[in-house]
Amino acid sequence: MSSDKEESSSSTIEDKVVIEQLLLKIDEAFIYRIPPMRSADGHRAEDWNLAKPLNTCSLVVNRRDNDLCINIMAERPKPNAPEGATESYLFAQSIIKVDFTNPSHKIEHWVNPVVDSSRYFAVRIEDAKTGREAFIGVGFRERNDATNLKFTIEDYINSLKREEKAAELQKQFEESLTVGGDRDDYKVERLPLPKSSLSLKAGEKLHINIGNKSPSSSKQPKVKKTGGLLGLKKPPPPPSDDPDSTVATSNEDDDEWGDFAEG
Repeated sequence: MSSDKEESSSSTIEDKVVIEQLLLKIDEAFIYRIPPMRSADGHRAEDWNLAKPLNTCSLVVNRRDNDLCINIMAERPKPNAPEGATESYLFAQSIIKVDFTNPSHKIEHWVNPVVDSSRYFAVRIEDAKTGREAFIGVGFRERNDATNLKFTIEDYINSLKREEKAAELQKQFEESLTVGGDRDDYKVERLPLPKSSLSLKAGEKLHINIGNKSPSSSKQPKVKKTGGLLGLKKPPPPPSDDPDSTVATSNEDDDEWGDFAEG
């Protein structure tokens, strides 16, 4: 009985497909424990003791459905492995859930550039077990790495805006096809076809006269059948030794070609 219940409960649960896309990977990132902000202007990297980072990690940025995940990965000795072998593990994570309708869920809630440098950011992380949140400092040796992180976040925000706009247009289009906004009441108005000016009125008849000519009455061009090509006769025979026969053949030949010239 218990197995039947388990099967029935599992059949009612639909597996959710999660689409995950790798957006950025940075091999070196410095992590700092940062103090609270001294003013409302924002965080300052000069207050972080930049010479002594908390850890040196790598940064992996993924998009998971509509969320942006900033994964801070660190290295540690691999257990039960030869000396010097290491493994990567999740040191900290920031899951960004932007909601344009909620002011408290803007990107600034999770990521803030510092006011005194372009290579450092204050990133809000969350402990998955306890739910506690805190800001940590993330900095880069290369300015290009910081620029890539900034552009990746901007592209993510712009993608959400485009997808939201496309969904709104799709909804408006579907509503425009319905009557009263309900797809069950969907109707198509059929316009009457225009009446043809060639249609017959009541009582009228159409008479069609078709000529009945026999094939023999039609004029056919007369073609004189010959033994050679169409319209041409066989060439005259070659002359013989008899003089009389030569003259006769020559006369016949003149008559035949004369008929061809006239006709």
